[in-house]
Amino acid sequence: LVITKGSGDVTGNSTIRLRGISSLTGSSEPFVVIDGVPGVSLSSVSPQDIESVSVLKDASAAAIYGSRSASGVIMITTKKAKAGKTSVDYDGYVALDNVTNKPDLLSAEDWRQYCSTNLNPGDYQNLDYGGNTDWFDEIMRTGVTHNHALSISAGTDKSSYRASFTYMNREGVVKDNSLQSLNGRLTFNQKALNDKLNLTFMANLYQNDYTPSNSRNFILSYNMTPVSPVKNADGSWFESLDYDHGNPLANIELNSNLSKTAMVNVNAKADLEIFKGFTTGLSLYQQRGVSDNGQYNNRYTEAGRTDLGSASRSSSTSDKKLLELTLKYNFVVNKHNLTLLGGYSFEDNHSRNFSANNRQFVTDIFSYNNLGAGANLKDGDVSSGASMNRLIAFFGRANYSFHEKYILTATLRRDGSSKFGSNYKWGTFPSVSVAWRISDEPFMDNLKAVTDLKLRAGYGVTGNQEGLGAYKTLALYGASSTKYFDSGQFLTAYGYSQNPNPNLRWEETAMFNIGLDYDFLESRIYGTIEYYNKKTSNLLYTYKVSQPPYLYDNIMANVGEMSNKGIEIFINGDIIRNAALRWTLSLNLAHNNNEIESLSNNEFSTTSILTGDAFVRGGSNTTTHIIEEGRPVGTFYGWKCLGLDESGKYIMQKAGDVLSNTDRTYIGNAQPKLTYGISSSVSYRKFDLSVFFRGVYGNDVLNYSRFAFANKQWLPGANVLKEALTNGLNDSPKYSSFYIEKGSFMRLDNASLGYTFDLKKRIDIEKIRVYLTGQNLFVITKYKGLDPEVDMSGLAPGVEGRDYYPKSRTISMGLNFTF
Repeated sequence: LVITKGSGDVTGNSTIRLRGISSLTGSSEPFVVIDGVPGVSLSSVSPQDIESVSVLKDASAAAIYGSRSASGVIMITTKKAKAGKTSVDYDGYVALDNVTNKPDLLSAEDWRQYCSTNLNPGDYQNLDYGGNTDWFDEIMRTGVTHNHALSISAGTDKSSYRASFTYMNREGVVKDNSLQSLNGRLTFNQKALNDKLNLTFMANLYQNDYTPSNSRNFILSYNMTPVSPVKNADGSWFESLDYDHGNPLANIELNSNLSKTAMVNVNAKADLEIFKGFTTGLSLYQQRGVSDNGQYNNRYTEAGRTDLGSASRSSSTSDKKLLELTLKYNFVVNKHNLTLLGGYSFEDNHSRNFSANNRQFVTDIFSYNNLGAGANLKDGDVSSGASMNRLIAFFGRANYSFHEKYILTATLRRDGSSKFGSNYKWGTFPSVSVAWRISDEPFMDNLKAVTDLKLRAGYGVTGNQEGLGAYKTLALYGASSTKYFDSGQFLTAYGYSQNPNPNLRWEETAMFNIGLDYDFLESRIYGTIEYYNKKTSNLLYTYKVSQPPYLYDNIMANVGEMSNKGIEIFINGDIIRNAALRWTLSLNLAHNNNEIESLSNNEFSTTSILTGDAFVRGGSNTTTHIIEEGRPVGTFYGWKCLGLDESGKYIMQKAGDVLSNTDRTYIGNAQPKLTYGISSSVSYRKFDLSVFFRGVYGNDVLNYSRFAFANKQWLPGANVLKEALTNGLNDSPKYSSFYIEKGSFMRLDNASLGYTFDLKKRIDIEKIRVYLTGQNLFVITKYKGLDPEVDMSGLAPGVEGRDYYPKSRTISMGLNFTF
């Protein structure tokens, strides 16, 4: 499991990837199952409510969840009440976030010194407004977070309940970024009919008030000169109308953007033992999510000046209904153990949305609360839509073991989705796995050091429909830019906005894996070694097509093939283990080799797909990556730079006298050769200390900020990175290997020190624990940019964007007590 934090944004968004890239549609995040309910949002459960997390990575183990498990499955079990015990828990912390690394731009003194040394006074003096401004300092702050979680639980051998409530208020390190969330959860369990009937009811409610950061302000903070003031002498905001210029702090203070989201879900489950070994189960789940967003750009800010003020409102509602019926039979005879499971699943999804925009407001006092006050409503400013899709499945699984030494599991699932064409709605996905517990064999009796040794192998096929819209098989119509005249007025013409493709089918992933689980010296040393080979076929991708015969210029189709092959190693050891002191050290290593094997078939053909965007001021708009057979997703494609000549011009590798697109070549790979994590945990009496390092090795990163801002040509009218004065560059920017850097890093991701007070003998409190935690404490890397850990999702990964949200270092102090 690889979890990569996206940035310092308070949403806490992360990229979660299991065993490589799963699809060209960008749907590579694993499927989440919470308390047996499939497809639940990870954000719907508070971290304080989680009891355990397990990961199903291979296709055989995940196959029971069918089409949604192509990227792996994360299984979450929430905390439940313990029989015969009433417990109240509180967990709270306060945290401070500070930016770890900001762009190293010219200060006002640097700017003035450069200009006075290299330019004529008339070229820069009218640009010096007397300011001394660090624009990134102006838009950033120390973020303060406080989080409080309270739960109460009680239970008997017949019934139990647990109720929890979590509140969090978090400020981002950028002044327009904040999050306030509430999460409430209730679980109730009741046994009846002599414990043959087990009833469970769960309800969860959470809501967020979120203000996202406007990434445009980072561009402005790069470009605004340090000699420009934040405000004029009369107290009004200073503004600049130059290219990529504007006051970012004014944008933050005068503009608004608020998203309110809420979700409620309920789940009722009943398990009835009809006779010994035979159980039937019914699960009903319903979820509703709503969101409302309002945004206003003040007419006196950079964001709103073109439209003389602009406002927008949008809202959406989504509903999910899920029914699952299962029959389970367990048969045990002597050393033979057979479990059969059969089931039916029905999932129904509906969504609705609405949005409206207007501009040219004579006053800013209404913000986004009175769209009718705008005077420039255009075609397309009001829109609404609705969508629905259904998924039906029949599934069965058989587990057989002999003496718990020889184990066989087989699964068959039949999925039907409304998203596909009439001939391909259904897909069949089988899997099988075997395991041999070698340590139970007689010839292992003399090897006392071996506690457990198990060899296992599996093969399975799963389908994928994620990333595919509900109506991609159909011909769709939409408003066009064409007008026609009828009955004395011009009317909007409608035409094809999507080609039909009734042949769309399931994207399929087949995976073989073989692994060895080991445990030595009574779990003093244990771990696993595993190899996998994963192949995805019928890749979903949008292809360009000719007009005619098609009525629209692109179509989604199943065409390509892609493979991921790799090895994963995990080892955990107790270096010291006695009554007072325990020191545990663990290491996990993962290597994945991704390759596009095919992009064409008889109907849709392409030799390569150019993707990514490398547009900067003064440079041409070009792509950054290539998707090509025989190469991995994340291959950088551009000109190869051999250095700079004496005048500071790029020396490009080229075939002729003039640099052309045919000279572009492969200049890097964003995929790492190795991903690793190192964890150490020490407990001594009442003290506990844990640290976690993680990192990657062997990947490349496009340093977009150097590409965009490390060029002194922009002086004196805009600011630049200090590197621009020392790198020798004196040329218009060109995307090339000059900006591709090694991205290997090792990060101290987390360190925590705690102390537990055992007060049960003195007062009626079971325990009190205080702790101090640091996150993102330091990073070791040769990368020259802000941070080597960049977005790895999509088809153009490995880029540190010029509007990059800065990462932060978090120091938190917390208290947990139970009574």
